[in-house]
Amino acid sequence: MSARILLLSADFGSGHLSAATAIAAACRELDPTCEPEPVQVRSLLLDLVAWGYLKLIAWTPSLYRKLYHMPVGGGLRGLVRLAMIRTVRNEIARINPSVIVGTHPFPAGVAAWLRQQGRVSTPVVMALTDFLPHGLWIHEGVSRYCVSSETAADQLVQAGVQRDRVVVTGVAIHAGFGAVAAAPAETNPLRRVLVMGGGLGLGPIVHAVRSLAALPHPALRVTVICGTNRSLQQELHELFRADPRIEIIGFTTEVAAHMRRSALLVTKPGGITCSEAMAVGLPMLLLDPLPGHEEENAQYLVSTGSAMITDQDRVGRLAEELLFTQPHELRQMQQKAKASGCPHSARAIAREALAVASPAPHHEADGRSHTFRP
Repeated sequence: MSARILLLSADFGSGHLSAATAIAAACRELDPTCEPEPVQVRSLLLDLVAWGYLKLIAWTPSLYRKLYHMPVGGGLRGLVRLAMIRTVRNEIARINPSVIVGTHPFPAGVAAWLRQQGRVSTPVVMALTDFLPHGLWIHEGVSRYCVSSETAADQLVQAGVQRDRVVVTGVAIHAGFGAVAAAPAETNPLRRVLVMGGGLGLGPIVHAVRSLAALPHPALRVTVICGTNRSLQQELHELFRADPRIEIIGFTTEVAAHMRRSALLVTKPGGITCSEAMAVGLPMLLLDPLPGHEEENAQYLVSTGSAMITDQDRVGRLAEELLFTQPHELRQMQQKAKASGCPHSARAIAREALAVASPAPHHEADGRSHTFRP
């Protein structure tokens, strides 16, 4: 019987769903008979949590940083279960999966808790979407953790996870990034900078573009991908329509192609976008990391030698140094980014998911016909 794969994501930005769809495509490639289904879990309480997260970062970032690094308590896990358990249970009952893959810790954590409680027998695979693990990813009911690096694996082991349950796969990205490579900057008379704020076009994009546009180099080219942020796209058009060096586009499925022709990426340190950049060997300037996971992502990326941290005002000066006065440093960053990338990460995660899938989800040992046991 073909494997049924439930991929659980949540509506916190676009990266988690992108990772789920990348893994789903890889599952189909490895086993054309399998049935992967990405599900983005939503709830009113979850929306409230997301709103509180954004307000806390905006108003008191230092407090959020302290909260982020505190041990995860039962209260937060209980709140997450309250917000999501009904939807997660319903999806498990509807799909009756052979394996559950989580690309966001909230719904996947609920599934792991259900398994730990004996109410679900389906194996749970955590596919981490940031470079270092947070405590919310860690649950006793998890069969596999798919992580970005040996550093992340070591941190999970230090947190008490058995090493044989941790696999270094890279953060899940679509297979198309494995087929492209960034052109060496010195072979192209133009110096292209790609500016992104994820699928939602978040971050100080306008300030960063203004800093780049102030550079006096005719060979400079700047492409800004605004994603679904139409207001950002309109504002940038109004500000920079007179500068022929600057290209403003909205949502696109050609991110890999834009990365391939660029020499430098300016972005927020999101796990998916930065993993895509490393897969094609594209160096990064990381804009104003937010407290918590963005700070950890940025620190990890800097440790690989593939990125530098900057702010919206200094991005132009740093870009000028790398593109025009210190191209040897840009080449070194490019090589280190390529060495740290995992272009086939989704396939590696799909392979792990299929390996732990229940062999017969419709006929469990107790004779019940469904995986979910209320």
